Amino acid sequence: MNFVTYLSMDDPIAQFTGDTQLAKLLSELEDSFPPVTPQPKDDLSLIMYRSGQRSVVEYIKTLLEN
Repeated sequence: MNFVTYLSMDDPIAQFTGDTQLAKLLSELEDSFPPVTPQPKDDLSLIMYRSGQRSVVEYIKTLLEN
């Protein structure tokens, strides 16, 4: 008999196997997408793209803190 576990979409942390896995993911994302200070020569689209990448990292940090 197969049992299917349905994860609540209201709780994004429930989609991971625990805080340890989420912390590991955060560490990898921190390495891949470090905070970057925009330079005057940067195109607006590049700044927005990098900002979007970084916002994912910040969101996961918030999940771990709460």
